Amino acid sequence: MIPLIYRSQYNITAFGLERLHPFDSRKYGRIHDYLIQQGLRIESDFVSPEEVSPADLALVHSQEYLQSLKRSDHLAGLLEVPVVGRLPAWLIDQRVLRPMRLACGGTMLAARFALQHQLAINLGGGFHHAAAAWGGGFCVYADIPIAAAALHREGLVKKVLVVDLDAHQGNGVAATILDWPWISIFDLYEEDLFPSRKEPEDFPLPVPRGYSGDDYLRLVTQFLPEAIRSVRPDLLIYNAGSDPFQDDPLAKLRLSAEDLAERDLLVVTLAQEHSVPVAMVLSGGYAAESWRIHAKSIEGLITRFDRIA
Repeated sequence: MIPLIYRSQYNITAFGLERLHPFDSRKYGRIHDYLIQQGLRIESDFVSPEEVSPADLALVHSQEYLQSLKRSDHLAGLLEVPVVGRLPAWLIDQRVLRPMRLACGGTMLAARFALQHQLAINLGGGFHHAAAAWGGGFCVYADIPIAAAALHREGLVKKVLVVDLDAHQGNGVAATILDWPWISIFDLYEEDLFPSRKEPEDFPLPVPRGYSGDDYLRLVTQFLPEAIRSVRPDLLIYNAGSDPFQDDPLAKLRLSAEDLAERDLLVVTLAQEHSVPVAMVLSGGYAAESWRIHAKSIEGLITRFDRIA
């Protein structure tokens, strides 16, 4: 079976403060419950991660940045919830940052399992706006670079390709890996969205608002195989944001839920055709249907790839 990484503590519940940000920080549990209800998994099938270690955080993040996370005013800016600045930092650490550290541990675990099973999915993670010395957009820890750096340090991978299909540019990932010659990023994003300042990337594909699902899928089909052949990665880390969805309130792309499921199947299929393992993380999505979009997509991947994994 495809390894699915999940822990109930992924879900952020901070006295209702999580509702002050448009990101659904409890969608992970909804996806987990759906997969069980559909008979695709039982509780014991899910792999539970531990928090990312301080040593692994230090592979990417500066000590100055990590120390800054002890300040409520700084956290309020990163999380885009001003009222956080009035709360004790220890409380935000336990209710918000710890779930994110667990999700980072989940991304690392998904990357390791992908090397063994060809495909592994973390039901959280994808904090692609976090860089070595800064964060933002509800992203604090750079889970994708951390996972890649840990595996590279251990000699498990020589080259990595990040495929980011969230509607926003993965500016934190791009900035972090800019001087890492062994890792590249393929990033298809809506050109006018946050962040206003775009970072240099290996394979950028900015598209205008209103881009249709057919055109979007055609771009992925045309250009992703070229990137895979160019990089020849040992691992592909796939950031599968659901915010290209046509009803997402923060983006203006025009993909249906069916388009997004086809997109995810396409990425994994193209990687499999090139014998490249895939570690998938879920990233952003701000529509009420975000959790269901991911759940249906994962259902499709399970149906197609469970026996292969």
